[in-house]
Amino acid sequence: MRPIHLRWLVISSVFIALAAQAATRPHYGGTLRVETRTAIESLDPVQSINLSEAGAHDSIMPLVFDNLVCIDANGAPQPQLAIRWQSGDNNKRWHFWLRGGVLMHDGGTLTPTIAAQSLTTSSPELRVRPTADGLVIESDNPIPGILAELSLPRNAIVARSADGTTVGSGPFRVIDFQPGRRLLLRANEDYWNGRPYLDIVDIALGQSLRDQAMHLQLGRADVIELSPEQVRRAVQDNRRVATSSPSELIAILIPHGTGAAEDPRIREALSLAIDRNAIQNTILQRQGDAAGAILPQWISGYAFLFPTASDLGRARQLHLEAGSNQPPILLSYDQSDSVIRTIAERVALNARDAGIIIQAAPQSSLTRQSAPQIIRIRLNSCDPVAALATVVEAVDPAELARVLSTMSTEDLYQTERSLLEDFRILPIAHVPRSFMLSQRVRNWNMKREGDLPLDNVWVEVAVQ
Repeated sequence: MRPIHLRWLVISSVFIALAAQAATRPHYGGTLRVETRTAIESLDPVQSINLSEAGAHDSIMPLVFDNLVCIDANGAPQPQLAIRWQSGDNNKRWHFWLRGGVLMHDGGTLTPTIAAQSLTTSSPELRVRPTADGLVIESDNPIPGILAELSLPRNAIVARSADGTTVGSGPFRVIDFQPGRRLLLRANEDYWNGRPYLDIVDIALGQSLRDQAMHLQLGRADVIELSPEQVRRAVQDNRRVATSSPSELIAILIPHGTGAAEDPRIREALSLAIDRNAIQNTILQRQGDAAGAILPQWISGYAFLFPTASDLGRARQLHLEAGSNQPPILLSYDQSDSVIRTIAERVALNARDAGIIIQAAPQSSLTRQSAPQIIRIRLNSCDPVAALATVVEAVDPAELARVLSTMSTEDLYQTERSLLEDFRILPIAHVPRSFMLSQRVRNWNMKREGDLPLDNVWVEVAVQ
């Protein structure tokens, strides 16, 4: 080979190597296309939403809004908009110092007054007042769990304009929101914690799992949700799958005034009749764990103390004690969630083995508040107090103060046990959140609690 040809070969190889390196090195720009089954209708962190929306709603909030504190993967509080804090008066008084120079999405500066007004709206049970450089939160009772509570999405710091528009300070700004259909976000160039790599996050709402899979295959989506059955197939096909720790609770909620289910013996009999292990093995394809507790083992450390095995003998006995002429119980479910529908149908079969007649039916506006429902509740924190508070807000908000006063693991266990003893909430399973990713998505480091990890995600671009 002549020397000149060798030189050109070396030069070409260098250019090819540099191009390949540029294609795989993190860079700014690009659009990430995300699809979700849930059709959220509001971006207000404190907006009252139905439980079927709560998971997606709370997962999206951290993209737009910041909290005073956040919880890391080890369950420890970390500074966010508050740079430090101090408690006093036996945990009845908390002083927070705010980060300076934080810009809101409308160009205004975050002030102690904005933060105090936001928390007064989201947590009216607390007394919040601004100071010169932060704010003070006070309560009549000790609130050692306040840091966990303040990390929840509903306590994000929001500025509210006269027309009700919410303004955040998070890593992405809202540039278009079509309730139930689409959310378009743009990178916040002035974000206090550094601009995200992505330029745009385009979230398609209300997409069925089947449509999501098709859109990923056609190159129209980059991140989609997966059902347990889809996870198994995707792993077998060597597809890119990201899965969180078991961070969603599937459970039956039984409100007051529900006919036959008002008898605590019927509620306990139903709980004992449910074959949780069979549901976890077959319907959930061994994704997650059968659940007798509200919190999963990885969060609380004591979930194993709550039994998951069925006991048909005891269930039949309780049913006979309550009376054999009980009317049917309506069990409602989200029709768009095929996994929940299948579990509801299996629960109805289990209940029949104990003599309890259950009719599983799609949820409606009439049944949402008046009938038992089987739902998902996302436990959106690695902190056990915050995770339990998420469930308490959905089941019995009056118990929230008790959760925030938790001082130890033993206190937390006793609080959870008391929430379960009247069988108004029947845990069935803890399941992970699972996503499939396109080949262009890079640095997707799945968070244990299942939040969208978009702070360091970037998308690969084709080399010209």
